Amino acid sequence: MKLWKRAAFWAFGWTAKVVASLWLSTCRISEFGRGIEEKYITQFPDKGLLYASWHRGLFFVFYWYRNQNAVSIASASEDGELAAQAAKRFGWITARGSSSRGGRQAYRAMEDLVKHGHKGGLVVDAPRGPRFVSKLGIIYLAKRTGIPIIPVIWSADRSWKLQSWDRTIIPKPFARIVALFAADYIRVPAAASREDCESYREQLDGALNHIMYQADHFFKETGATDPRQIEVPDPVPLPE
Repeated sequence: MKLWKRAAFWAFGWTAKVVASLWLSTCRISEFGRGIEEKYITQFPDKGLLYASWHRGLFFVFYWYRNQNAVSIASASEDGELAAQAAKRFGWITARGSSSRGGRQAYRAMEDLVKHGHKGGLVVDAPRGPRFVSKLGIIYLAKRTGIPIIPVIWSADRSWKLQSWDRTIIPKPFARIVALFAADYIRVPAAASREDCESYREQLDGALNHIMYQADHFFKETGATDPRQIEVPDPVPLPE
């Protein structure tokens, strides 16, 4: 990579951190369901955790879990370099690779770190979709490490939606943000077959879409005090 491009990526990372930190500091963040995370950490303090979310919420994820030495994977592309630089400034560790380029090495690096107590986070429909359909990578990671997956989603009462493949959402200044954890984590047995792993992948998709519906509708429901109380249709309608 040329020197000027390296410098541009470096500058982008710091700019992204400063702007996002100032921006999101104006927002009011409410969390629901985090007890599932705390329960596991209390029982297994030396173990890591795996968090799964959709790519649309990447803007907020780095900020939310900042300065925790959490680990993720960024694609080997130039877009991935931008994400990696931003993640680094928020205190994340990034392994480089994707489903098409260097993915195996990246997952091995992430596996080693979460085994030693680091939190791991993946936007599971990355790097290029299809939107709201997870890849098997995090399922295999959970299988190999024995560490559970916690689905988590955020939404906001006022936000912009970009016309990107993932429909990235960016909260507006002074927005109210809700972060919602699934009711239970997903464990993948070490003996799980490929067919089993596909079933767990579908279970993950279902859990993410369930809480995404609740988070997205939380601010639309008159008098709602907890997004987990919102009834979810079956099948779950997905955002456009």
